[in-house]
Amino acid sequence: MAPHRDLSPDDCRNCQRVFAALQEHQLADPETHLTTEAIGRVVGLKKRATQDHLAHLFAHSRIDADRRTPLAGGIGQPVLPGAQQWAASVVAPDPTCAKCLIALAGHGWEGQVHMEELARAAGVSLRTVERHRPHLIAADLVYFRPSTVREPGSGFVTGRRPDRYTLMSGLTAPRLEGPAWAEAPERAASVIERVRWFVPADDDMAAFEEQRELAVRSVTWCMRNGWPEEALLKALDASENRQAYRPGGYLSKLLRKLPVEYVIPAREVFTKHAPQRKTQCPICRQPVKTRLPGRVLCGGAVCLNPDEAVLTNPAAPIFKIA
Repeated sequence: MAPHRDLSPDDCRNCQRVFAALQEHQLADPETHLTTEAIGRVVGLKKRATQDHLAHLFAHSRIDADRRTPLAGGIGQPVLPGAQQWAASVVAPDPTCAKCLIALAGHGWEGQVHMEELARAAGVSLRTVERHRPHLIAADLVYFRPSTVREPGSGFVTGRRPDRYTLMSGLTAPRLEGPAWAEAPERAASVIERVRWFVPADDDMAAFEEQRELAVRSVTWCMRNGWPEEALLKALDASENRQAYRPGGYLSKLLRKLPVEYVIPAREVFTKHAPQRKTQCPICRQPVKTRLPGRVLCGGAVCLNPDEAVLTNPAAPIFKIA
């Protein structure tokens, strides 16, 4: 018998059963997200076998990138907009990491998400997400940062919100060379000038000037290692309302938290070199300016004017997604 990967899903009986189970569930309860174990119980397969058949169906454009939504015959795998399009093309550390990355990209280039919500979207357990999360971080594909709840007035931490995340490209910025290397001190001084809390804490201007000179050297070192001005300013000016007792010491503390090399965010890599083009929304025919490839709707991933849809076949039905 031919290996499973050489078969079409139409010739694989287990793929047919998995696809039928997804179709039945979509009709019966589309709001509930099936886990891999639940699909396996329905079709009588173990978890690993179920994962293999889901991957086979996705590879042949029979289900969507979430590995749960069956696609109508003949339409093929749709072009995923923005972040999901990027995530589907990334070489992740393993297939489970790829599923988690695509599910996370469904929330956007950056945002805030519960790990339980991510597990449901990826169709895996919470324990699986927590086990593969460090793999995505180590591969520089996602950057997580904690989000705490502080008590008004005192500033004490009283709780924790879902972690914030940013999709990263895994590519590091190159070190400066030539004229850019020589211009770094001047640009670093302009960054220090824009940090709102870096002001004299007392009347000792001589000590402040010494701290400022050391701060410029530190920022210059970061910039020569590839850190752009905007990213450094965002990292340093996060505490804009703080009155630092020793501005130079506080700045050094913030810089020590930054990695040596600057990992470029995925959105910047995805859109930076793409030229802006004019196109039309394929549904309502409204003009659209975009840097994304393929067919782009006027709202990015959705059409903002579905009531103005232009049909080539007037008798064709109109489907609206709630």
